[in-house]
Order: sequence, then C-alpha cells, then structure tokens
Amino acid sequence: MPKPQSLTLLAQAESLGSVTHFVRESAREAKLPASLLGELDLLVEEIFMNITRHAYPKGLPGPVSVTCLVTGPGELAVEFSDQGIEFNPLKVDPPNLALNLEQRPAGGLGVFLLKAFADSLSYRREQGSNRLTFVISSKP
Repeated sequence: MPKPQSLTLLAQAESLGSVTHFVRESAREAKLPASLLGELDLLVEEIFMNITRHAYPKGLPGPVSVTCLVTGPGELAVEFSDQGIEFNPLKVDPPNLALNLEQRPAGGLGVFLLKAFADSLSYRREQGSNRLTFVISSKP
C-alpha cells in the first residue's frame, strides 16, 4: 500500500506552482489519465487560492499542508489542511446559475466546480485545522 506524501508551504500565490507540481507527481503515480489533469489542476488551484485569500489575516500567510495518497489504480485522494479561520466550503449555498453575470454575487462557483469534478469531497475541522479532502478517479 502506498504511503501518503505531504508538502507544507506558505499560503501565498507564489506557492501554487509547487503545489500543482506536487499533486501532478502523485497523479502520475496513481496513473490518472491525461484527460483528468486539467480538472485536477482546477481543483488544486481553486482550493489553494481560496486558502491563500481567506484562511489567514491579510499579510500574514500561514502554513498549508497538501497530502496525496494513491488509493488505487486510477484514483488519487488529496487533502488540504490549514490552521486558518474555520470554514466549511460544503456549507456554501450553490450559486444561482440562472442569473446573468451582472446579477450574480461574487464567489460560490469554486465550490460548485469542486463538487462537479471531484468523485468525493469532505470537510472536517480537527485540532484547530480545516481539512478538505477530495478524490479524483478515472473509474466510471
């Protein structure tokens, strides 16, 4: 059974490339097809950038840990953990897609995309940390 691999860095936009590269390496280990890499990149960017923008007070980036686990052939679990402000993205109301862009309030599409692309998505608050986990899989 593969062991989880983790990376911890500061929640700042400049770290996104390192996070994306780290998760893609695990995707290769999981033998995820290239057709899923765009969705995987989008999930990683959405989660990581939301942490950089909202988890910690402005100007004081805190740590973010990303843990990847190959859970089976063609399947990867990715967990983002931060010690920032408690936030459960799964409790966010879905956006009203019937409204045109000018009428729609800012935000909310990221969680919608997470739910659309991830095979599973879970959140828990544990020992002062937000832990958001998703699984992406090539299985039908």
